[in-house]
Amino acid sequence: MSLPPHSETPTPKPPLRKASLLPTPHVSPCGDQWMMVDWQEHPLANRAARSLAAHLRQEPQSFCAEVVAGVRTMAMRLPEARDLQDPQQTARWREQARGWLEEKAKEALDWPAAAGSLRILQACYEASLAPDLPHVAERCGLSVGDVIRHHLDSAFVAEVIGFMPGFAYLGGLHPALNIPRRASPRHKVPEGSIAIAGNQSAVYPSSTAGGWHLIGCCPQRLFRPLQDPAALIQEGDQIRFERIGLEAFERLWSQR
Repeated sequence: MSLPPHSETPTPKPPLRKASLLPTPHVSPCGDQWMMVDWQEHPLANRAARSLAAHLRQEPQSFCAEVVAGVRTMAMRLPEARDLQDPQQTARWREQARGWLEEKAKEALDWPAAAGSLRILQACYEASLAPDLPHVAERCGLSVGDVIRHHLDSAFVAEVIGFMPGFAYLGGLHPALNIPRRASPRHKVPEGSIAIAGNQSAVYPSSTAGGWHLIGCCPQRLFRPLQDPAALIQEGDQIRFERIGLEAFERLWSQR
């Protein structure tokens, strides 16, 4: 299942298939209080998960206490039964939720993507901030300049927030840059590092261990615990990177 990830492992995406061969959404219990919708390997799974989660937040249902969208799944928590006099209420909610979710999960595949904000992130690709850039270029059969160009040309969408506060999994990486995670993760990835792995990119909001390839650095602060919302990037946001030089990067970093 794909609740907000507890690791930074990117989720591979399958190629488009004929409509008759596409998987159908699967609804099932997940523990005592949760229901899970899994769009499996459908190419529109992430869009459907985000759209259905947004729909539930905008039009709350009596059987829904919380909703969490994943990369290709959505989890919904039922209300706490212990707060009610009727011990059978949870079972009735579960059946009601299953029928509703089975219907809406199919419809959500045809819904437009939930609107998100356009975020422009500055990116510095100087060698001192991009230790894996030469390796990525060699592995992908590209020049360093081509790697940078493909990354800048990618139209990213924040598919899910997870792994750590403010960490957004950005789908939409140019296919020429599809590369597996590093064989040996780093014990410490610097804050602001721009990374790629699989078909995704990300910016590390704080220093942590990590196994993605570091190709640049972003001077903007992505997680601000005293602000609301604390995370700069929200689920569904559109992300574009804008290249800056080292001097501009250092100036912006000092102003954080």
